Amino acid sequence: MQANMKRFFKPISGSTSNTNVDDLPWDPAERKEIMSYHPNERDEIRRRYLVRGPCQPYDHPFKKTKMSNAMRRFNPAWFEKYGTWLEYSVSTERAFCLCCYLFKDDVRKKGGNDAFVKEGFCTWNKPDRLDTHMGKSSNSSHCCAAEKCDNLMKQGQSIVHALFKQDDLVKKEYRIRLNASIDVSRYLLRQGLSFRGHDESEESANRGNFLQLVKYTGEQNDAISKVILNNAPKNNQMISPKIQKEIVNCFAEEVVKSIIEEIDYGVFGLLVDESADISHKEQMAVVFRFVDKSGAVKERFIGVVHVKETSSASLKSAIDNLFAKYGLSLKRLRGQGYDGASNMKGEFNGLRALVVRENNAAYYVHCFAHQLQLVVVAIAKKHFEVGDFFDMISTLLNVVGASCKRQDMIRENYRRKVQEGISRGEINTGT
Repeated sequence: MQANMKRFFKPISGSTSNTNVDDLPWDPAERKEIMSYHPNERDEIRRRYLVRGPCQPYDHPFKKTKMSNAMRRFNPAWFEKYGTWLEYSVSTERAFCLCCYLFKDDVRKKGGNDAFVKEGFCTWNKPDRLDTHMGKSSNSSHCCAAEKCDNLMKQGQSIVHALFKQDDLVKKEYRIRLNASIDVSRYLLRQGLSFRGHDESEESANRGNFLQLVKYTGEQNDAISKVILNNAPKNNQMISPKIQKEIVNCFAEEVVKSIIEEIDYGVFGLLVDESADISHKEQMAVVFRFVDKSGAVKERFIGVVHVKETSSASLKSAIDNLFAKYGLSLKRLRGQGYDGASNMKGEFNGLRALVVRENNAAYYVHCFAHQLQLVVVAIAKKHFEVGDFFDMISTLLNVVGASCKRQDMIRENYRRKVQEGISRGEINTGT
């Protein structure tokens, strides 16, 4: 949580472009050059990459290549030794440098090359090249790029901080304000409540759950009340929709991180289904099924991924990005569970086939819940009594739902039957 919350303790540069920093590629070989982004958003993109950290798929079965009459491959122990900058691309099976990628233009000015930035490093029989890339002097191109990364993440190095140094009181008030927003978000997430309101203006009687709960928190604590809402600077109230989404995303990342730790880089199954949401965007839900250390079978919801189309190639690309994001590998898959659509279970070009091409141990099983649903629907269509029952239920809902008087009659009849059951001892109170 601390790593994710660091973004709130540093200035974030403005951006006038439409790049979604949450959708930045994880695989280092698939990233665009930093200089191709809008100048106003480059620092924000660099900061986002640094907050996420280098792409290090520890459990990936690194490809072996014959070199010097021996089979060589990338050594995962290098992640520990060069963990701050060393990355690995699953798609190209090559190593990259995160720091040099973020400040490649400055690296070139000091004589740097593209070996760890564009082409990638793959001469596994010469691991000393990693030390050579870092350089022995602090003035090397890599060290300069690493220093720029450190300065970018330090609030004290920013221009804003140089122009206006906040005193301890302002920093303390900011932390109180931030913690209040975090506590409110934690409560709403646990209860599954919405954040936003229909009318969040100051004249509104109900500004939404988030703002109303922040206000209520201030009413119960004078120290918080003095630094939130109208008592806070207009540009630093920590209640904007963007801030709310950032905090929620931090919680989500921590939950997924705990699930990955629970899997402990073991084998697991993948359950996927896609559907359109209320905003008519195609979404793909991803669930992991695994056996924990105590032997219990668990299913954990990982998240919802937006996909532009439902083709098997598009879904496979979304899964690859998700796995790269959390340092997972398709080689760890031992099962797939989808519905019966051709783009999912297609034997030749479906998502099932694309995954099997990379890992033939990922056996496909038609989703049991979907099979049960198909069976129920098929039986209901063939059985006349079942069909009449659902027709009767539909008519009853239409007749009763359209009248408040009829709904009250139904409730009263039900209450009377419950009381009779309690009096006869057929129903226990409280159930």
